[in-house]
Amino acid sequence: MAASPAPPTAAKPARQPCPEEKINFTKETGCRNDGYVQFCAADNKRARAAIKRIAPKAEKRTERHCDEGQTLFFLPVGVEQRSCVERWGAMTDKGWNQVCALARLPEVAGFRQVIFE
Repeated sequence: MAASPAPPTAAKPARQPCPEEKINFTKETGCRNDGYVQFCAADNKRARAAIKRIAPKAEKRTERHCDEGQTLFFLPVGVEQRSCVERWGAMTDKGWNQVCALARLPEVAGFRQVIFE
């Protein structure tokens, strides 16, 4: 009796590239801030749910630094969150991957460093 062919295996989907055009810093400079990066996102339930799924610690803010219909979010980054190699240094793979995942959301407009003055 001949062996039956193995069932086809599903190919892993290719990882989407990081939309770096939406991020005004690099992985190497990602922690040169005061503990946060900020981004604007559409102000709707679907966007908030996607953001919370990817970054549960992202904080919705009330300041108006975004366009109409958008909400400002602060994402804590630091050594304690394991998203920075060192204070004012580079982001870890974990931290950078989280920023990239958020940036892939069509509802997210872009990322900036937070420096309190």
